[in-house]
Amino acid sequence: METAAESPESTSTDNTLFQIADYLEVITFNVGDTQYATPVSEVRYIEQDKRKTTRIEVNDKLGAEVTTYQGKPVPIYDFASLMGCEAEYTKNLKLLQTLKERERDHVAWMDALEASLKTDTEFTKARDPGQCEFGKWYATFQADDELLADILADFDEPHKRIHSLADILLTLKEEDKLDEAIARLEQERSRTLGKLISLFQAARERLENITRPILLYIDTGKKMIAVRLNAISDIVMYTKKDFTVQADVDDNDQLLELSFVAGYLENKDNEPPCVLLDWRLFKGNKH
Repeated sequence: METAAESPESTSTDNTLFQIADYLEVITFNVGDTQYATPVSEVRYIEQDKRKTTRIEVNDKLGAEVTTYQGKPVPIYDFASLMGCEAEYTKNLKLLQTLKERERDHVAWMDALEASLKTDTEFTKARDPGQCEFGKWYATFQADDELLADILADFDEPHKRIHSLADILLTLKEEDKLDEAIARLEQERSRTLGKLISLFQAARERLENITRPILLYIDTGKKMIAVRLNAISDIVMYTKKDFTVQADVDDNDQLLELSFVAGYLENKDNEPPCVLLDWRLFKGNKH
């Protein structure tokens, strides 16, 4: 998305954002439970974040990330980090890794059971589905995405069935029914473990589909910056009467660190106010 609007002068926010007209077109997005709005007039370009960046890494929390806009280096600011919270796409990337590891755990679980059946190796893996690493995570995790939640709900039956096999098959071995136990193991490996693996793959595919961060290239009036967001919600219009300056509402001095927060836009239908940003006030003191 390219915008043709000129950069407004860097002056008092409560007047200049509505200086030309009594309405303001904004791009809205959410971080956590809060809705934010960025004036379209400050945005020069929007693209999917393809991670074509250069990063100077100092430590886990401190670094500088740079991309390119019209042939020149542009600093990237992660909006969630600016707000002091973890971005949704970062959580999703961690969740993708967790799902890969938990899938490997259950393949290893079946391999360990097979080894115990065929040899005298003691089976030491979790027999209680609530005690394996996936089971502990599964009992507390709640997905915000409805489709992902539906996929995760389907894990319950095959996951419990997998863990029930240890007692059943090892008992068959003790009863000198090893051939029956091995045959049952192979059947369950194909059906039940196969279903689990398919569910792990489906969950990862859904996460990959909803993990597509974008970059907003913004003209601050002093320099170009790129702001990374999880997604854009909408492009909407607000009027001047919807706007309240931040100083008229907040008396928390710590909020002054967020120099680019201009104030609040009143939403319709009893929705909480939207936080209006003005990147011309951005000091760039946080990455």
